[in-house]
Amino acid sequence: MPTDIEYEELKNGKGFCAMYNGRQIGEIDVLYIGTDRMIIESTQIDSEYRDTDLCHNLVRCVAEFARRHHRKILSLCPRAQSIFNKYSEFDDVRLMRVPA
Repeated sequence: MPTDIEYEELKNGKGFCAMYNGRQIGEIDVLYIGTDRMIIESTQIDSEYRDTDLCHNLVRCVAEFARRHHRKILSLCPRAQSIFNKYSEFDDVRLMRVPA
């Protein structure tokens, strides 16, 4: 996986994207609920990056945002949920554990 992938908040403020050479190669979409919760609705990853850490890094972006804004996260996206279940680094922002 290229090391110069950039992660940034979407212009509409409803998620994050991964950019490589000026092209969007991944996106994670969130929905804000009240002032203290957020839902990961979906992730889209280019097929050539599906077996990389791209989705994990996008989930990290959401988690860092949640920490800064004192929010908890619920993931409705199976791909993101599997990352939540696999890595304990997200336990502090997890709203509840959803089986994969």
